[in-house]
Amino acid sequence: MKYKELYNFAYNFLLSKEGVTDQLIKRHLVSEYQKPQNINTIYKQLCASAQNRQMSSKVIGESINGISNLKSILFDFDPKQVTNFYSKNDKDKLLEKIIKELKPKGEIRRTNRSLWPQFCQSVIDSAYFLQQFEEAKDFYEWADFFATDSRAKAALPLMISMEITGIGFPLACDFLKELGYVQYGKPDVHLKEIFKALNLIDKNEKSTIKQDYQTLKLIDQIAKENNISPFEVDKTFWLIGSGNFYLSGINIGKNREEFIKEVKSTYPQ
Repeated sequence: MKYKELYNFAYNFLLSKEGVTDQLIKRHLVSEYQKPQNINTIYKQLCASAQNRQMSSKVIGESINGISNLKSILFDFDPKQVTNFYSKNDKDKLLEKIIKELKPKGEIRRTNRSLWPQFCQSVIDSAYFLQQFEEAKDFYEWADFFATDSRAKAALPLMISMEITGIGFPLACDFLKELGYVQYGKPDVHLKEIFKALNLIDKNEKSTIKQDYQTLKLIDQIAKENNISPFEVDKTFWLIGSGNFYLSGINIGKNREEFIKEVKSTYPQ
């Protein structure tokens, strides 16, 4: 099975579902993000990406009625002011300020492995990472150097994941994708499970980072063969796995296993 056949099969699989139209799919294959032109908005997006790990979006974002409400704690998401106020080890100080001023709902666990302390460390690390860039254009000049070179693009999310606690390789890809970098797909669990089941990546690979890297490379290969962006590949397979056409409020349910079964039936290995 060639990558062009695989992608066409995936697209038509979605199209076969009740209530799904060509227009609906295409609406979700166009990035709704434009690269923000100030460093504060980039910082806010990094904070939003940090709360996407595991169940953090429910524990963090929903408990304070949205990441945007951190602006009163984070100097309107100004990374330089945050680094002036908080040291690299001040996650407990930040958490205390959030508790006092934003009064998060639910229980707040304080062990180092708990979500709130980990999130606060991610927020501080993100500020220290971004404060090295004077303004947004400096960040984009640096990021573009890697993102526009297929041989180097994986280095960018890898470096971001090394700089920021809690932002692993997939979340770093997600951050870049949601900044408007359509050159990146996210090695999401839906994509990895589909690709492993179809023997397109090594299902026996024990290293998570290597499996994420294989997935990112495969997304690129599928995109290249179909003359589309990695963003479009990402969204198509993600929509199969999640069923969530979020821009239109339509959810068709998870279809990962059915898709895998149909691919294997149509293209016996």
